[in-house]
Amino acid sequence: MRSKLFLGFLFFGITSWGQTEIGIVNEYIERYIENTSDEVDIQQLAADFLFYYEHPIDLNKADATKLFEVPFLNTFQVLEIIEHRKKYGDFISIYELQVLPSFSVLEIKELTPFVSINSNALSITSLKNIWKLGEHQILTLAETTSPRFRGIEIGDTAKSQNTNRYTGSQLYSNLRYRFDFDRNISFGFNAEKDAGEAMFENHSPLGYDYISYYFSLRDIGKIKALQLGDFQANFGQGLTLSTGLAFGKSSIITNSKRNFNGFSAYRSLRENAFLRGGAIAASFNKLKIGAFASSKKIDGNGIYGNENLENEIVDLINVSSIQEDGGFHRTLNEIADKDLVRDLQTGFYAEWSLKRGKVGTVNYLRKLSVPLTISDQPYNQFNFEGDSYFKNGLYYDLVIRNVNLYGEVSYASFDNRIAQIHGALLSVSRNLDLSLVYHNYENGFITLQTNGFGENSNSTNEKGFYTGFDMRLSNHFRLLGYYDIFTFPWMRFQTSAPSSGQDFWAELQYKPSRSFNVYYRYRTETKQQNDIGVTVKPISAETISRHRININYKLAKGIELHNRLEWSSVTNNSEQSFGSLLYQDVIYKPFGKWYQISGRVAYSQIDRFDNRIFSFEQSPLYDYPLFTHGFTGLRFYILTRIKPRRNLDIWFKYGLTQHDIPLNLEANNYTIGSGLSANSGNIRNTFTVQLRYKFK
Repeated sequence: MRSKLFLGFLFFGITSWGQTEIGIVNEYIERYIENTSDEVDIQQLAADFLFYYEHPIDLNKADATKLFEVPFLNTFQVLEIIEHRKKYGDFISIYELQVLPSFSVLEIKELTPFVSINSNALSITSLKNIWKLGEHQILTLAETTSPRFRGIEIGDTAKSQNTNRYTGSQLYSNLRYRFDFDRNISFGFNAEKDAGEAMFENHSPLGYDYISYYFSLRDIGKIKALQLGDFQANFGQGLTLSTGLAFGKSSIITNSKRNFNGFSAYRSLRENAFLRGGAIAASFNKLKIGAFASSKKIDGNGIYGNENLENEIVDLINVSSIQEDGGFHRTLNEIADKDLVRDLQTGFYAEWSLKRGKVGTVNYLRKLSVPLTISDQPYNQFNFEGDSYFKNGLYYDLVIRNVNLYGEVSYASFDNRIAQIHGALLSVSRNLDLSLVYHNYENGFITLQTNGFGENSNSTNEKGFYTGFDMRLSNHFRLLGYYDIFTFPWMRFQTSAPSSGQDFWAELQYKPSRSFNVYYRYRTETKQQNDIGVTVKPISAETISRHRININYKLAKGIELHNRLEWSSVTNNSEQSFGSLLYQDVIYKPFGKWYQISGRVAYSQIDRFDNRIFSFEQSPLYDYPLFTHGFTGLRFYILTRIKPRRNLDIWFKYGLTQHDIPLNLEANNYTIGSGLSANSGNIRNTFTVQLRYKFK
């Protein structure tokens, strides 16, 4: 599935037409998500940021819960806003934030599109009023590549003889509709067809392979949340129940804390990664309680038995895995895995508001229609098997003077396993913030629907201690980073013994003005794993070191240049490999014009895929902008956005990827990609078009 995830911080800014949604500070996105091992949901994240852009949050009216939900305010800033309001009353101007230690003048200017003071709230009087004052949005995207994938070519020539082929066309397409009435009412649907998937077949009779729908009501009377259709559930620090977005380690040290807040609408294209049914939460003075029930079908890899070839009777015994993301249904085998398992879930939570924080509990039960049976590998020895489990969690989030303490302890019924995390965010002084996190995830802890902070994306078989720092050296210089040590008490995939590692990141930023900023970043990570090419595989330490120099500046009004040089090295025993990337961005946003253009020329030189380097590209709204430079060669793209009418936006993007062919290969023997998604030759072209229409 093109979930396209984007595990970050999409900071929208001011552009040539006045204010618009596509970001001008692309490095914010990268800092949030570039080191997360899983993909991040850019669609859900971008939708949240776009909503704040169109409905700025009122710094005087928003309570602590709402402020902690805001992705562009960190924990220290929220605490200072709350404390300032208690002491001095409402803010008179946004620029009053300058008196708070965590806000610089440049940060306040960048916040202005997303916050307000004493904004006029819409009144909910009647359905007619809601429909009239609400905002509608229709958005659709189509993308294709050339040359054609191998799976498409096989489908053209051997449909009856070969089942390992794509059943549909090369076209990727999605369609979205959304209605919003302020922050209170929202509903809509999302539909998607991946490249290689067929339209209007038995498994996709409506044309799109994936269709999601939702209705969301928030903060009306005692009802804090009412969700119907597809929704998310995120609580505490993500150990017991979390179906949504979570970030990994980055230079933004407050990423170590999850600011989850219960039930919310599901607007993404990540297939299987949601709950479907209903959820309700209500507030009674200091007590907030909620419950949910979900029933849906999810994909699984089936294991069959009692097969009678003459009568074609096949019994499904169990599944070797279930997909909590996934969503590809291109081949006959993938189609057979679609909706294979009925997933039933129900649970509740209770949360008590304190004067300086909150404590809560979340509990849920999950029942699968088919048992899950894992592969017989040593590293899987403690992993969950069966068709049902329950989890219980206790979480807390407390503020004591300039310290924010938070954590969660979670119990999983399978083998009675425990996972826990405890952290502290400290504002030591006006110029120094610290983040301290201890986590201990027992092996065998159930990781399904879990988003705990740590080295790995799955919260099991891991212990560690993380220290993050953010130092404001002067008005223009800032030093930030972290040091993380971790151990894995049991075997892991490709590591046949207990192992350990460490991760260090340091970044020096220089930002004298809004028109110029530069930073240097150094990261080194050492982790033990199996030796490569050895029959009896002892573990050894592998070290990955990365350096980056990044410069962004405005050459003239409406013209921005972004430059980056990045290089990496991987060392394992006596072997060493290298990778490098150099790119030049040009962004042209003429003031008052109906168009804007951006483009990039990049060249990478990569010895091994372990040296791959990621970069973030300008892309249409909600599209997936993370590109992987895992090859030696050229990357070029150009993106145009035009606005022929006030309510209509159109994006066009063309991308070219060209690999340098090794001297020992001929051009007709070279491919880009792997398996059925590979195309012949050393060039791949990508064409994308997106339309958005907004109306009331």
